[in-house]
Amino acid sequence: MTANEPNPDCPECAEQLDYDTANAVFACGNEQCACYGIERPVWSALEKAGILLAPVTGLPRPTRQGFPVPWVTPWTAGRVWWRAMDSRLLARAHNEWRCQVCGAPLAEQAWVLATPAGVVLQAALHQECRDLARVACPHLSGQATRSSAHLVTRAQLASDGRPLLQAQPSDPYFLQQWELAALPGQSEHPHDDPSGPAAPAPA
Repeated sequence: MTANEPNPDCPECAEQLDYDTANAVFACGNEQCACYGIERPVWSALEKAGILLAPVTGLPRPTRQGFPVPWVTPWTAGRVWWRAMDSRLLARAHNEWRCQVCGAPLAEQAWVLATPAGVVLQAALHQECRDLARVACPHLSGQATRSSAHLVTRAQLASDGRPLLQAQPSDPYFLQQWELAALPGQSEHPHDDPSGPAAPAPA
């Protein structure tokens, strides 16, 4: 199956939910429904509908439409919700120091992709997963973020202005936003960059 799989139904009125592609959330568009306009995370709506697939940990990644499916991306038997994220899994990646691409535990040092302002994109990665993500995902490799890779420990990261190790744990509804606490000693070099331009992500 392809991305033509229909959206899940509203659990209240049973009409198909509307998908807001810009914000990657579902909402009921039935004005007569008690849930009208209430936004619901993709993973939550898919889980309520009983069609959310469990994440697959490790490499190689499962692929759909020729693209690897990240561990934190919600998916069903017939569709990958590429622009959405399962915030429960991202919270686990934060709290348990797991790779956002493959879901496996990380070594003491791991890679993060950060903007020129030092804002970390989502969570940490293994080097192989870093390269895979930057080739496959325009959000991580495009001009909008101009991200660079940095090899860090948790002690070199901050969240909400506090050292990461002292910050409140990440929660699916209140995720940490990581930042580089200081310029790490090792950042990427030209030979670290994956070859080839980023491919466009499916809708």
